[in-house]
Amino acid sequence: MQITPHFTLEELACHDGTPYPQAWVASRAVPICEAAEFIREQCGFPLVVNSGFRTESYNRSIGGARNSQHVQGRALDLHPQRGSLKVLREAAQRARELGLITGIGFYSDFVHIDTREGPNVTWYGSRTVEQNMGKE
Repeated sequence: MQITPHFTLEELACHDGTPYPQAWVASRAVPICEAAEFIREQCGFPLVVNSGFRTESYNRSIGGARNSQHVQGRALDLHPQRGSLKVLREAAQRARELGLITGIGFYSDFVHIDTREGPNVTWYGSRTVEQNMGKE
């Protein structure tokens, strides 16, 4: 099922085979995919969804954060299909400046984005470096 022009519900499914919860499509999948569309447009190249929704058991099995936004269906880990990770990082920051996302995690080969409720948060790897500031 197409959520936005370049992202599908199937891409958001858990890697254990569990589909993205239908009850969350309008309220959670659409906003995170719209943010990803904005980021893709800013980048000018396709993005790959490394991880979308995760079940609690799958999240535990991979060592995900206890309160992971992936479990809530509000997060995507994105990797440039071709293009620069630096450009992807900058586009994610612009998306947050516009209020499309609230969480950004910078990793060595992907960028985590989420639409968590509450203050902005940024981290590098697993270390939180900023809360409630909205800028790098």
